Parts: sequence; structure tokens; C-alpha cells
Amino acid sequence: MPSLAKAYVALIAAFATAVLVVVASRWNPENLGHFVLFFALAMVASAMKIRLPGLKTTISTNFVFVLIGIALFSFGETVLIGLGGALVQSFWKAQQRAKPVQVLFNGACLTVCSAAAFWASHSALAMLGLNSLTAVMVLGACVYVVLNTGLVSLVISFAERQSLKNIWPQCYEWTFPYFLVGAAVAGLASTAGHGTNLGMTLLVVPVMYLVYLYYRMHIIRAVLLTISNVSRENEDLLAGSPQGR
Repeated sequence: MPSLAKAYVALIAAFATAVLVVVASRWNPENLGHFVLFFALAMVASAMKIRLPGLKTTISTNFVFVLIGIALFSFGETVLIGLGGALVQSFWKAQQRAKPVQVLFNGACLTVCSAAAFWASHSALAMLGLNSLTAVMVLGACVYVVLNTGLVSLVISFAERQSLKNIWPQCYEWTFPYFLVGAAVAGLASTAGHGTNLGMTLLVVPVMYLVYLYYRMHIIRAVLLTISNVSRENEDLLAGSPQGR
């Protein structure tokens, strides 16, 4: 890995460490039983991951639980959901053994993204005098998506020495529909479970599993179509080339 990429990973890890220090100093869950159950389901969701075509990265349904955590749980609980999801996503059925630097970046990235989304959707709105669950979810989702795709695209740009303006649109193109549907599901689940009805919130698991299956098939079809088009173009080139004697 290039020195610039290593320095970037170290910087994100430093930010994540600072966030975790704050979490440890302010840890005070309101309902530990609810959080443990929700955290366990979030880790199950993190195992439902999809590898993005052309990019050495994956996405999972864990971000939906991060968004719900922003609405229903505390800062520390939300951050732990993001961090735990990153670790599961790194190790669960990985095609190749994850390198320590990759695990470090994944954990640090989702820690920072979860913390930033929570802060923006609570502190920033509080400063503006807004107290709306819809505003919390929309702002939290926007911050999480932009920051997550940006941080991941930047590390790929540094590691592979490619232009960020080429990497980021590609990452955003594949992830935005998935994030959009997930954010809508998270919003509905948060509204249903905003009181004491946590059971309604937990229904997000089977719903997101169906979304995961559909999006996975969509990516597989897109990849197969690309391969088919490339093969057809190669056949046309061979058919049009002069034949040797």
C-alpha cells in the first residue's frame, strides 16, 4: 500500500479512536436488553453483504440499523452498531483473508460515519431548533451516504493511484439505490418503533433480506450483461479482422 494511503488510513483511525474514547466516557444505555437484541440483529444484517462490481469493497444492510440507531438509541450505541457491522462485514465469508490494514480502515470508516451521521442529525438540528424524526432520518442518511462513499472512494484512489473523480461516481452509482431503499425502510421502522413497539422495528430484518436478494440479483445481471457485451464486441472485432493466409 502506498505511503499516502497508509497515512490516510492512520488519520481515519485516529478520528475513530477519538470517537470511541467519547463513547467509553459517556456509555449509559437506557435499555441494555433492547440494545443487545438490536445489536445482534444488526450483526446478522451485516453478514448480508454485496461486493460492488469493479471495486474491492462491499456494502451490507448494516447501514439500515445505523440509521434506526440514530433515531432510537444513544450516540454510543449507534457507533457500536457501525463498528460491529464493519468487523462482521470484514470477516464473514470473505473471499480473501482480510489484511489488518483493511480491517482497521473498515472499522474506523464506519465508526466515523456513524458518529458523524448521529451528530449531524441531532446536534446540528438542535442548534437550528428543529425536532423532527423525519429531519433526523433524512439528514443522518445524507451524511452517512456521502461520507461513507467519499471515504471509501478516497482510500481506493490512494491505494490504486486512480483519480477520485472516477472512483467516487462509480461507487456512488452502485450504492445510492441500495442506500435510498434502505433509508426508506429505516425511516418507516423508526417511526413504527419510536415508542415502545420495538417488535415492529425488528421486522426490518426480513424486509432488508428481500431487498438484499433483489439488489444482489440486479448486480449479477448487470455484470453478466457487461461480460456478454464485451464478448460480442470481441467477436465482432475478430469477424472483421483480415484473415491470415
